[in-house]
Amino acid sequence: MTRAKQPSHEVAGVRARALAAAANILAAQGEEELSLRLIADQAGIGLASIYHYFASKEDLLLSLALAGVEDLRQDILDYQKSPEFSSPMRGGARAYFGFARSQPRLFSLMFSERLLARHEVLRDAEYRMFLAYKAAVEADDRIPDRHQENAAYALWALGRGMAAII
Repeated sequence: MTRAKQPSHEVAGVRARALAAAANILAAQGEEELSLRLIADQAGIGLASIYHYFASKEDLLLSLALAGVEDLRQDILDYQKSPEFSSPMRGGARAYFGFARSQPRLFSLMFSERLLARHEVLRDAEYRMFLAYKAAVEADDRIPDRHQENAAYALWALGRGMAAII
């Protein structure tokens, strides 16, 4: 007897429900309270389903961090184009600090030294996010071309430090 293959939208739905439940728990209770069993219960799926998609709690946390980094990267790009801000650099900074304020636990997870040290994919994602902000610095005519890269790194480091304090 062969089992019918699950439609791909169901597979993606289970993984997405697990991530959504994990994000809700993280936001409400913090990383310490996050357990795969609690995620499964909140998502209404079996614990075995969690292990089907995530090898460990760290794997799930990495997925959350990667999704957060991509969301913030996209916000940085979108805010740069917004006429609401006087410069692309100001829009990028607003996206960054707005995210840090509205989702502090996810923001902290995204920049977790433990995850960054262990996972090149997260370091690469963070670098792509930095490049999005660097584009804003390069679009700002107040910064001479020869100083743009250094200014981007300095502002990024300053922003990370300030966000950590927030």
